[in-house]
Amino acid sequence: MVRLKPVRLAPQGRMLRLISMASSFLVVCLVMPIRGKIDCSDTKPKLDKGKSTAMKLSFRTKLTLVIVLAFATILNYLDRQALSILAPTLQREMRIDNAHLGLLFAVFYYSYTIFQFAVGPVLDRFNLRWCFAIAVLAWSIVSGMTGVATGFISLLAFRFFLGVTEAPNWPAGLRTIARTLPPEERTLGSGIFESGAGLGAVLAPAAILALLGRFGWRSAFFSLGALGIFWAPIWLYVTRGRNLAQVWVGARSETRGISAFLSVYREFIHSKQFWWVLVVAVTVNPCFYFTVNWLPTYFVQSRGLVPGVELGAMLTVIYLSLDIGNIGGGAGTLLLARHFSVETARRVVFMTATALVGLCAIVPFIARPWGAVAALVAVNMGLGTWNSMYLTMAQEVSSTHVSTAAGTLSGFGSLVGAVAMSAVGNVTESIGGFTIPMIAVTVAILLAAVAGWAATRQAAIPRPTALSNQET
Repeated sequence: MVRLKPVRLAPQGRMLRLISMASSFLVVCLVMPIRGKIDCSDTKPKLDKGKSTAMKLSFRTKLTLVIVLAFATILNYLDRQALSILAPTLQREMRIDNAHLGLLFAVFYYSYTIFQFAVGPVLDRFNLRWCFAIAVLAWSIVSGMTGVATGFISLLAFRFFLGVTEAPNWPAGLRTIARTLPPEERTLGSGIFESGAGLGAVLAPAAILALLGRFGWRSAFFSLGALGIFWAPIWLYVTRGRNLAQVWVGARSETRGISAFLSVYREFIHSKQFWWVLVVAVTVNPCFYFTVNWLPTYFVQSRGLVPGVELGAMLTVIYLSLDIGNIGGGAGTLLLARHFSVETARRVVFMTATALVGLCAIVPFIARPWGAVAALVAVNMGLGTWNSMYLTMAQEVSSTHVSTAAGTLSGFGSLVGAVAMSAVGNVTESIGGFTIPMIAVTVAILLAAVAGWAATRQAAIPRPTALSNQET
């Protein structure tokens, strides 16, 4: 076990408080200036040639919803990233090599993939509000139980079930956003929702390494599992309003049985938009998975660092840039959409993000560790922007079965991501170094840019199908 003196964690604690304040300030700076543009503007997005039927919820209601969704994503990523942060310690204590570590990362995504395909129709059919609450409680229990693992096999089992229970998060969140926000606001809404992943990644190094140094690695899993218990009642409270009741109602089908099941998929798989967004999914997701899963191990093995304050500070700075990309990309899209079409605004934003992520290929050739951190800050800022853009595209593939379409896209993205995580483990174990995986990230994001350009050319952003009544 790595032993850290408690006193050395004090600077990290101060850093965590400063980062939390910075994150709050970032949200206020990016969201509050455009408040009037969300609720009061008469300007329609240029793409929507028909009349908008978007629900006119108050700014407070919409912001509350996306922030509570973001907190669910924070929990989601704290729970899944605990293994990544603790990997060097677990590798030493349980004699796990990189190939086996890659399998631990991959099995999560395999189960996550399978159940994202299955969970979409369930979320579209049953009450979304209660399904989401149950899912968060379930993955929190599994996360907490990981603390009793005794070796590779038990870790493998807990990672499998964590993937099963975490699968509903994105399909459920995207359906909520799609049914409450009009097209020009969805990238920002998706960015705030997705920022939970970046903020979870920011909090994870400081919180988990502090628990590791003070109480041991098992305490990290126990503590993170306990947090989910507090989220479910908050979610049920803020979503109790009668004005939101129709958001949670499942889609009705005139047919039953296998015909009804297949009709759901026929709605969107015949669309070219779906296939272009699928390419985005299978290229962006593996890039994101690489940065959140493998960077701690990269700095330990390739840069010679040890788990502690310096590594925690580096990872915190890197993962904070994910939030800047998530929220900044969404805010930039909304502001550009005031002057250009929604398609043009999105293209400008994701092409800028592509240039940033492309820097990943040069990271292995940067001599100084903090120089690599600077480049990875830019890379993660671009990935954060791409994540919010992909989630926006995913929720617009289908107007009626958002969770099913989003789950299908995310399922394929997670499947490719699982294969990629296992491949990274094998490559780094056999060849050594992270040069090939980092060049692969650059190649993948270039393919995503091509597919994203084609997806926006399809002009398939639907007229909003959210609720049409006015909130009073």
